[in-house]
Amino acid sequence: MSDDKRDLERRTTHIVVPYTDDEEASSSATTTLLPQPQASTSTSKARRRCWRLAVLVGAMLAMCIGVFELLFHGREVESLRAAHEQIAQLKHDLSEQIQGGYYKIMAATYLRPSTTSDVDPKLKAVMEKSVIVLKTGSSVAYDRLPVQLLLAQQALHPEVYRSGEDGYKGPQLLLYSDAELHLGEFEVHNALANVSDYVRKQPDFARQYAQLQKLLQDDDLARVKEFQDGWNLDKWKFLYMWQDAYHRQPEAEWYIGYEADTYVLWPSLFAYLGTQNSSQQQMYGCASILVRNQELFANGGCPYVISSALMRATFGKDTDFAAKFDKEVEASCCGDAELSIALRKSASPPIQELAPTGGRFVNDRPQEITFDENNFCEPVFNFHHLTPTEIQWLANMERQIRTAKPNAPVLSADIFDHVLPHKLLDAVSAAGTKSKKGVELNPMLEDWEAFGSGDNGVKKGKRSKDVEQCKAECVASEGCTTWFWIKVTETDEDGDCYMLHDRVRVGKAYKGTGVRTSGWIGERVLDFKNKHECKNPPTV
Repeated sequence: MSDDKRDLERRTTHIVVPYTDDEEASSSATTTLLPQPQASTSTSKARRRCWRLAVLVGAMLAMCIGVFELLFHGREVESLRAAHEQIAQLKHDLSEQIQGGYYKIMAATYLRPSTTSDVDPKLKAVMEKSVIVLKTGSSVAYDRLPVQLLLAQQALHPEVYRSGEDGYKGPQLLLYSDAELHLGEFEVHNALANVSDYVRKQPDFARQYAQLQKLLQDDDLARVKEFQDGWNLDKWKFLYMWQDAYHRQPEAEWYIGYEADTYVLWPSLFAYLGTQNSSQQQMYGCASILVRNQELFANGGCPYVISSALMRATFGKDTDFAAKFDKEVEASCCGDAELSIALRKSASPPIQELAPTGGRFVNDRPQEITFDENNFCEPVFNFHHLTPTEIQWLANMERQIRTAKPNAPVLSADIFDHVLPHKLLDAVSAAGTKSKKGVELNPMLEDWEAFGSGDNGVKKGKRSKDVEQCKAECVASEGCTTWFWIKVTETDEDGDCYMLHDRVRVGKAYKGTGVRTSGWIGERVLDFKNKHECKNPPTV
């Protein structure tokens, strides 16, 4: 018997029926060792009373058992029914909460609505000739898309959800995932709806795709968010979603792809594209190398930009262009790599390099940029690997910068002060004002990796007993702005010291084993900033 049933039995109400035998009151107790003739009648009466009592007790037991069964099983059935109803209600509430996240963020987040009159006419012309593809997955869509869609309405067009409709004039925003979804006014297309028969018959694809669709059909959103095979399906999206996007919008000049963990500074990107020639077959983005065959590709989250000439030379010439590369995608880890390679090799002539853009496309979070003389005064187009909270923070940061300098591009230098830790900001400020009282001029952070030991500009120092020795070595080394002390395990007697020269990097929190401590030399960070003051930055 289950513990629940035992508990239910203990709590069951017992029914007590009072009973009195009238004959018992007049009967006298007699004790006889041998039968007596005159007692036969009384004995018979006593037996009858016993039988009547036995029958009555049996009836009472039967009645009690019946009542118990009724109560127990009735409660059990009622409890099970109530449990099912509660589970159904919880699933419904969860669905409403997740799907309602879009509206909750709308209510909680203030983003100044854009108007078409806010946009420079030259910028507007580029925007209206652009197709933007935002890719995500069902397991993260409800977490990541809401803030992206709000930003799209603010930065692209307040009615960008009308993309594809007659009468809409603005950038065409197309959303793709591994299933058809709806978020507010926005429709999310299924990038895998039109894959080839070859792909559908692949055992892994068939199993993973069927499992995901089943979870979605059952409204099991909690398990959808835990779906682990989304990455395996993801690689199939790229070529097929772009094939679909081109067929929907074949007349655009620029085709821009990005992901839901990316923040794009749209005015900067569109201003740059306004200086480029879309009639040339070219591709822009963060250059990466596919290890498997050492092929160059544009990272899928940077974002990346494809010219209309390249789209027409590929998807425009062959309506089944995506299917030609099914076997390459099957053998690969990364759909963005296979998209780039397919486009580059199918161009006429084949494209060997991505279009040069300097350091404008960034494949990192802002805190993980290595600021140096080459990128400090360059415009920046984006950041990658972000949480929704970080994306919202960046939107506020961009708004502050553009308010302060409305007719100029956002540079890496503009972002510099926004990403420095508070301790380092205080140190830099103190170094600049010579007011050093109560300020740690060379601050440090425990459990922090400011940079990697193999990064450019890094020199390895002496092994040291503690962080103070590593910091002292950085202070003594000319041009050292940042130091990083490592102990592989906490029980090691000493650790390795690394120093970053003529560059500045904030870095990220360390959550592994061992010891990681980083620090900065406040006065040298200020010197770096002053030395690279942006007097004549690029206009786009």
